[in-house]
Amino acid sequence: MKWTDVIAIIISVVAVAVSAWGLRHAKASADAARRSAEAAERQAAAAEAALPPPPSPVAWQVVHRGAPNSYLLRNAGTEPAVSLEIHDEDGLVRASGEASLSAVRLSPGQSLGFWVATPAELPEVTEIRARWEGSDGWVVIPLP
Repeated sequence: MKWTDVIAIIISVVAVAVSAWGLRHAKASADAARRSAEAAERQAAAAEAALPPPPSPVAWQVVHRGAPNSYLLRNAGTEPAVSLEIHDEDGLVRASGEASLSAVRLSPGQSLGFWVATPAELPEVTEIRARWEGSDGWVVIPLP
């Protein structure tokens, strides 16, 4: 065997060692990149979950007016409430003035005045029920 063959074998062994070392570091780098991508996905999902929900198309706010048992039902949403009905099973809820408690349209920011009768023999009314086009049946709205 010639001395050039020995040098060629040494160079080949060194080349194999360098290739193995490079492969090991490439795998480690790929694993680190995969872990980083998974962490970024988890972080993005957590950030998305932390976002507040979009405003409801129809949302309600009840404000007490000056007179006893007198209230304003305000559409605090972003869309009009069409065919609004206020549930009045016991006959205790009355619309203020010329207003009606059924087939009402309230645009965003508009209000409907109403009052609640409180006979002594009945428990205090703490909520009203309403429904409108697009609602999932009667919705409970607490009174202040």
